[in-house]
Amino acid sequence: MRFVSVRLRASLPRPRGPRSAPAADLSLRVRAAGVDYDVLARVGLLEPGGRPGAGGPVAGADEHVAAEAGPCPGVRWPVCADVLHERLPRPYADAVRRLGGLAAAHPGCRLAAAPLTGGGWAVVDGTSRTVVPLARRVPADQPLLASCLHAWLVAGHALRDIEDIRVVPGG
Repeated sequence: MRFVSVRLRASLPRPRGPRSAPAADLSLRVRAAGVDYDVLARVGLLEPGGRPGAGGPVAGADEHVAAEAGPCPGVRWPVCADVLHERLPRPYADAVRRLGGLAAAHPGCRLAAAPLTGGGWAVVDGTSRTVVPLARRVPADQPLLASCLHAWLVAGHALRDIEDIRVVPGG
């Protein structure tokens, strides 16, 4: 279980020179409706007034609890998590069944995601319980993708509107 902070902002040209904010643990570029957004996730609390990727108007902010959904006997974190993620890739049909089961078992979970064999992720919005395939270019070892997508939903966007997601190195 971990506390995650995420910020969304319209993409700006990256300035050269020293950073004014701590690096994100995962930086993504999300394209939706012809607009690019930077989505920056950081594990843990941010310093007061600080945010990863400072340097533009924030279009959305989110702080939540994320947990691995895997079998952990005696561990009850998934019960109170806002975001659940699987660790091991699975075929799409298996991911749909697993995510459907997670959404039913954890009604307080807003988003769950599982990496897919062959690339990409299956993602379920807990409010609609519709599983969608996304993020073909985001590797399976990036579970913070689920946190970034949670922030996307919290900011009022829909998963179906996402055209592309890619990792931005050195976020």
